[in-house]
Order: sequence, then structure tokens, then C-alpha cells
Amino acid sequence: MKRILGTLIIAAVLLGGLARAADWPTRPITFLQPYGPGTNLDSITRFLAERMGAEYKVPIVVENKAGANGVIGTEMAARMPGDGYTFLFTGPGHFTNEVLMGKVPFDPIKDFKPVARLASVMLVLVVPKNSPLNSVRDIVEFAKKNPGKLSYASAGSGSAQHLSAAGFSATTGASLLHVPYKTQAQALTDTIGGQVDLTFAALTTAAAQLRAGNLRAIAVTGPRRSQSLPDLPTVAESGYPGYEFFSFNAVFVPAATPDEIVRKFSDSLAVLVKSPRFVELSRIQGFESDFADSTAWAAAIIPERKKWADLIKTSGAKLE
Repeated sequence: MKRILGTLIIAAVLLGGLARAADWPTRPITFLQPYGPGTNLDSITRFLAERMGAEYKVPIVVENKAGANGVIGTEMAARMPGDGYTFLFTGPGHFTNEVLMGKVPFDPIKDFKPVARLASVMLVLVVPKNSPLNSVRDIVEFAKKNPGKLSYASAGSGSAQHLSAAGFSATTGASLLHVPYKTQAQALTDTIGGQVDLTFAALTTAAAQLRAGNLRAIAVTGPRRSQSLPDLPTVAESGYPGYEFFSFNAVFVPAATPDEIVRKFSDSLAVLVKSPRFVELSRIQGFESDFADSTAWAAAIIPERKKWADLIKTSGAKLE
């Protein structure tokens, strides 16, 4: 009798979850980002929010909650109810902060369910318009002759900008001084003003300033040239084979979110990222479409976590 009762209870819970998923969504959804506006991630998030809001017929609010290289916003997402009304749009900081900081107020695996990987993002190495540095070799040679004299801006310790530059230093032997900021936009502003010598920026963040002539692009960090900047060499092509850096944009939900909602949302994303408008966005913004659905992204999570931990150890990146 106890076994039958237990089975009935489990069935009722499962059916209740399915019923909730079938009705979902019935009220506004929040797309939470743990970084500031103006980034590649922000562009993708807002693009998807507009179209998914129309599909689901509910408002979708995009909320930027920057701070502590994404820890503040990520912790907020981890503490939200697992009811399918909060989605975390994030990047590598989801995995790197625990290594750099030693301890974070959430578990990047246990406190979240993976929904999808949306894109891979190469960065572009930029300098102020009047910089005497015209190539990757110029930067490396100057940095070797003048250790610690060349500074680079980032969106904070553990950010993609920080890790790409740390990897650059490890590969080329260039000694660079790290100047962390709270957001990519702030880092770029001081690069334009010449307060720092260079930065590795998402093309989305740097594009307008490149067009205006306030910055000069030196190279991209990917294993191949960017479709948006086809004439710009990679760092590897510039004489430093073995260097490459790709960031990622991905979606997570609080761990208690029903699997059926996760699958439904992931399926919607799969359709949108194949649309001509998303393909055009990727060309304009300079990211690479690299979609993985909830099943594929879940299978990649443990290796992805290890990859970023290994990158930090190899590059020597430290919390500053």
C-alpha cells in the first residue's frame, strides 16, 4: 500500500509539473544578464527577448545586473524560484569566477540547469587612434623591452577581456599591465582616451568607435578571421601560432525549473538562431553562431568548466 501511495504521489508531482509547463508562460519573463549593457551578449539577449516575447505573447524584460564580474547577477539568478520566469544569459564568468575568487555564493553546476549555448565570440585587439603600435609584433616587442609599461583594460578580473589578454601574454611573452573596470564600455572609453594602451573588446562594443576612427583594430583572437572584419589578421596569423580565444554566450535557469519548460524554451531558441535576421545579426556584431540545445549543452557543461579552469591556470590570470 505504501509503495502504491508513493507511486501515486510521484505521478501526481510529475503530472503537475507537466501541466505547469503546458500552461507556461502566463506572465512576464525576465532575461537577466550579470553584465552591463552594450556588449555582444546584450545585443543577442535583447534580439531574442523581442522575438520570444511575440512568440509567447508575454512581456520579456531584459535586466542588466552588473558587478563583481558577473557574480552579483548570477547569484541573484541562482536564488530566483525555478518557475520558468527567470533566465540567465551569461558568458565565461559563470565558470571562471569560482577559480579566480576561490569561492562564489553559488554553484555554477548544481544551482543551474543548462538551456542552450547561443554563440561563440572572438574578440578584437584595439588601440587608440593615435597609438604608435600598428601590429601585434609592435605590441609584443615593445612590451618585452618595457615590461609592465603597456597597459590593457578589461571588464574586470576573470572577464573575457582579462583572460584573452592573459593568454596573449602567456603565448607571446609580452608583459602587460592589467587595468580592470566594471564594464566593457568603461574599459573601451579609457582606451579611446589613451588612459590605457589597448584592450581586447567584443566587436559589438568596439564597432561604432572603429567606424568613427576613435580606435584602430590590430587583430582578432579567433582561429580564423572574423566574417565582419575579413581583412584583419588573427593573432596567430600575425606571427604567434597557437594563440586563440573564443568566449561564449549561453542561457541557464535556476536548478528547480521543470525540464519541460527548459526543453520548450530551448526549442524556441533553436528556431530563432537559424532565422535570417539572427544570421545577419551575427555578421554585423561579429559573433559566430554556435548553437547547442539543452541536451547538447548539458553534455558539454563539465568539459566547458574544466576548459576555463585550465585556461586560467595556463595563462596565469589572477584576481586583481
